[in-house]
Amino acid sequence: MSRTWPVIKREFTEMVQTKAFLIGTILGPVFIIGIFALQVLFMRPGGGERTIAIVAEGDGALAHEVASVLGAVPPGDEARRITRFHVEVVPAGPDPDAVRAQVVERVRAEELDGYLWLPADVIDGGRPLYEGQNATNMADLARIEGAVQRVVQGTRLRSSGIDPARVAAALQPVRVDARKIGGSAASGTPAALIVLTYIVGFVIYMAVILYGNAAMRGVLEEKRDRVVEVVMSSIRAEELMVGKVVGIGAAGLLQILIWAAFAAFLLTQGDVVAGKLGGGAAPELPEVPLSVGGVFLFFFFGGFFLYSGIYAAMGAIATTDQEAQQLQWPVFMPLIVSVMMMGAVIQDADGTAAVAGSLIPLTAPVVMPMRAVIGDVPTLHLALSALGVIATTALILWAAARIYRVGVLETGKRASAKEVWSWIRSR
Repeated sequence: MSRTWPVIKREFTEMVQTKAFLIGTILGPVFIIGIFALQVLFMRPGGGERTIAIVAEGDGALAHEVASVLGAVPPGDEARRITRFHVEVVPAGPDPDAVRAQVVERVRAEELDGYLWLPADVIDGGRPLYEGQNATNMADLARIEGAVQRVVQGTRLRSSGIDPARVAAALQPVRVDARKIGGSAASGTPAALIVLTYIVGFVIYMAVILYGNAAMRGVLEEKRDRVVEVVMSSIRAEELMVGKVVGIGAAGLLQILIWAAFAAFLLTQGDVVAGKLGGGAAPELPEVPLSVGGVFLFFFFGGFFLYSGIYAAMGAIATTDQEAQQLQWPVFMPLIVSVMMMGAVIQDADGTAAVAGSLIPLTAPVVMPMRAVIGDVPTLHLALSALGVIATTALILWAAARIYRVGVLETGKRASAKEVWSWIRSR
């Protein structure tokens, strides 16, 4: 350990002094705050004004009624910044095609944002048509469709002798607010938990790739510059590799702790930050127990050491950057599969895919923390997953140390699979 410590210190110091580390440390909190800010901003109503024309082929009174409903502010929304519609009714007259051409031209000239065409048989099932510059605005289209539906259904009910107001009161929609009761998992609104689950998964995924690549590049540079031959005269190859991996891992921990501090700040000061952004109250943030943080840290380090051992071995095998890039593809696959499983974990944290992904050692570092956020993971599953990651990491580090011991001194051409196997078997 006395000879490994200087290597750990050197790798840690060099890593935290790089521009990439400083930029990543700054961008991490910026990314977290950015996600929070986007939620606040997206929750703000859009506002604005729209001018549209309603063209009625049949009953003009129907068009005026739609215009009245669309132009009114929905009940309860008086103080909100919702879209205000200015509506004019245009009779189709004896020549509907000419009228259509006129309103289309007015839309193109930007006198109108769009027009709504009400066919003569709209009461009997004819389909209205809306064309306009804002035809991709789902909120606007929902308002227009809702106004037409309300008027048409009211007309049908009145023709059947039924009071539309009493029917509307009886069919008033019932909104259900959903919250997850956490237990050992995080608790809060579904939207907040989904965002947190994605953040946890992507943080581990990106950290493993970035710091694993850093370990591989460090080995490859020392091998290419022949520095390692001098260093290994005073330290064993296994100790040198462990020092590099632990030193880079310590730098990763420092960066993650900085990110976690900013995340904790948002969890406690969310309303203050939202107020500064002009969004009123913050979106409800999840409550995260310490046990979830413990699971995250354990699998973060487990995944880092597991994949760093593989990356260090690849650096010892490769002789050029191009060869190292080619060797990475098989390593990427379990990580990519882990990210692809995010939807399955969110949908059902106890489903077959989520459970399998959290128990397989190569995918567990990403999947298990996501399961811990979104659901109550059985203690047996946590124990099996942790033991699997520990055992696999120990095996990979053992094999990587043997590969590193021989491969870091090899130059010229990339070793074949048979040669690598012989390095692992050598004593």
